[in-house]
This record gives sequence, structure tokens and C-alpha cells, in this order.
Amino acid sequence: MMRLLRLSRLAVLALLILLAAAGTPPFTMKVGQAAPATQGSVVMGQVTNGTFGGRVPSDLLVFLHVFSGVEETGTYETTVTADGSFRLDGLAIAEGETVVVRTVYQGVPYFSDLHTAGPGQQVYSLPVTIYETTEDLADVLITQMHVFVSEAGDRLQVGEHYLVSNAGDRTCVGGEDRGTGRRTTLTFTLPGGAGGLRFDGPGLGERFLERPGGFADTRPIPPGSAAVEVFFHYDLPSRGRLRVERVFDVPVESLVLVVPEDGVSLDGEDIISAGTLDTGMGAALSYTAGPLAAGEPLIFTVVARPQPSAASKTDGVPSRNARAETALGLLVLAVAVVATYLLLRSPVPGPPPPRARPLVAAIAALDARFAAGDVSEIAYRQRRGSLLARLRALLRADQPEHIRDRDL
Repeated sequence: MMRLLRLSRLAVLALLILLAAAGTPPFTMKVGQAAPATQGSVVMGQVTNGTFGGRVPSDLLVFLHVFSGVEETGTYETTVTADGSFRLDGLAIAEGETVVVRTVYQGVPYFSDLHTAGPGQQVYSLPVTIYETTEDLADVLITQMHVFVSEAGDRLQVGEHYLVSNAGDRTCVGGEDRGTGRRTTLTFTLPGGAGGLRFDGPGLGERFLERPGGFADTRPIPPGSAAVEVFFHYDLPSRGRLRVERVFDVPVESLVLVVPEDGVSLDGEDIISAGTLDTGMGAALSYTAGPLAAGEPLIFTVVARPQPSAASKTDGVPSRNARAETALGLLVLAVAVVATYLLLRSPVPGPPPPRARPLVAAIAALDARFAAGDVSEIAYRQRRGSLLARLRALLRADQPEHIRDRDL
């Protein structure tokens, strides 16, 4: 996938497309020198333990990160006081810069909301919530699973995108892997015949650990809706009809399956057609399924279209990099569906409104840059979070009042 994203990077940027979710296990940052205190800005906040009966350690370190665009311009640190509060004085934060607070508790990183400095602003309140940990997956569920299927030459390329939630009050860190000593949460087993596994961002040996027939995720799952994203791709053999079966460790609330309108089609006993989706790169067919209980399989059949003859393939039309275009198409489909999820929180997808498309495009381009290794993880997280917050606000503003009142 890394090669494909590099090949399509210029096209992604030129067409202004975007999306993703990746990450690494808990990390540390080098603490930089404070910038000259020309503005005298103050950042303060309260660290709260969101687990019933939990506490905030008196020696907990808090880090403030300042960004201009995706470039980090300053890092500061302090220690919380006895009541869990913190304060950083004499900071140089310019208008338009973004600030975010990070702390690490029991090996898990936690972040404040992102805030962009306004004109003349000098005081910022950035509270952070931490949680106790658990190995138990009982409160974890997949809020939405998105499956994207496209033809890529003589193969099918499948992209799977997950929004993972935690309904409890403890961060799920999973059990310890005996071989590496790292903890793993969700395990994903690929369909029979799958090959060419690749990730958008850190892959096997980094965020993910290899397992027989699949892989396991090492990222902790904190409490909250859509707290973790997983996005990966693999190839399947392309033939007339291909039966695909997917089984999951945890319940799945709803599923959306998307294919290009002029490509393959899907069918299955529990697969429901949901109409056409406008992706910005052509129409796509969407299907829905679920909910599924933990261990209950999702089964669908991919029906491939007839392959063109050799004559039609070379009829004066330059050949194209089908694999790169497919990867790009999956990225766009993912963006459109996730934007729709933020719009309506509905299992039935629809196109994002025209005013939202530049933000959707910006997220897609950022995701491609991150996957290509051009943006650091913390810069990627803060910038993507800021773009998603703006997208969410725009989508809320575009809705009728009875919809706008929902918690998006």
C-alpha cells in the first residue's frame, strides 16, 4: 500500500482527496525549548480520571504541543498539582496556531481537545481525561464497519475501515503478547485466499502484530464513540462469484459495503441494497448489513463483471495504473462514507453536501501524506482532529433543526 499511495500522491493532492486512521503504540516526545514569551499566553487545565474510583497521580507529566499547520513549533511540559490541575505561563502562541495537551497514564496517551488560537487570545483551558485500564473487551464494539471492493486487474482489492467504540469507563489495553511483550486488543482474521495485506500508516511490526491468517491491533481503546479507527487493504482472486466471510471479536452495530457502480456487485442473504453513493470520482453502489453479535459471521458474494477482451484493452487507449487508481478510489469512497457517518450517524450512506467537500478533500490529502511518511504522527493527529471538528460543525449547520439537535 505504501508504494500505491506514493504513486497516487500527486493525483491525490491534485484532485484534493482524503481520509484514514492509523497510529502507533504509546509514544514519547522530546521536550523542546520554550519559544520566546512574546505574547505571555497561558495554558491551564484539569486532569480528571474518568474511571469510577480512579485517581490522578500527583507526579503526572503534562505536555503541551503547539502547531502551525502540520509543523510543530513548540513543546512544553509541566507536572500536575495535588488536585490534578496544571498551568503553563509565559508561552508564545500566535494567532492561528493550534494547541493540544497530551499526557500518558499507565502507558496510554490521552489528549485534550484541539484549540486554534484566536485574535488576541492569551488564556487557553485544555482539560484532559484519563482512565484506568482493563484487558476485557466486554464494552468494546465496532460502531461502523465499511467495506470497499474494487477490481484491480485480475484481482479484487478490498479495503476495510472500522470505527471502534468503548462503552465502558476503562481503556481496553488487551492481553499481553507472549512473543513481543506488547498488548493487543482486536484481532482481525482475513478471508481465505487473501494476500497483499497493507495498511494506511504504521503496519505489521509497528502498530499491528502478525497472527496466523491475520493480525492484531496494539492500539488501546479508550472510552468513547469511534475512539479508534482501523483501515487496511488486501487482495482476493477475481472470479465470477467469490464468497467472502468475515467474523469479528466484538459486536458490530452496522455495516456499509461500497463498490463502484460500473464494477463488481454484491449479494447475500442479509445484504440490503442502499442505493447509489456519489463519491466525487464517480457513482458507487452501497449496501448495508448488521447488526452482528460477536462471532456472528458477515457473509457476502462478490459478483465480478466480465473481463474485457484483449482488443478492447489496447484499442488506442493508454494503459493506466489500475492498482494505484483502485487504491485512490478506495480512499475516496472511505472519505465519503465516513463523512456521511458524521452527518447522520446512519447505516445508509449518502453524499456529503458540496460545502463539505473541500474539508473531506483536505482530510484525504492529509491521510495520504501521513501514509507516505511525510507528516509526523502527532502532527497528523492534531491536524486531522481539527479538520474533522470543522467538518462536524459544518455538517451540523447544514442540517434541519430537528437533526441538528442530535449529538453528532
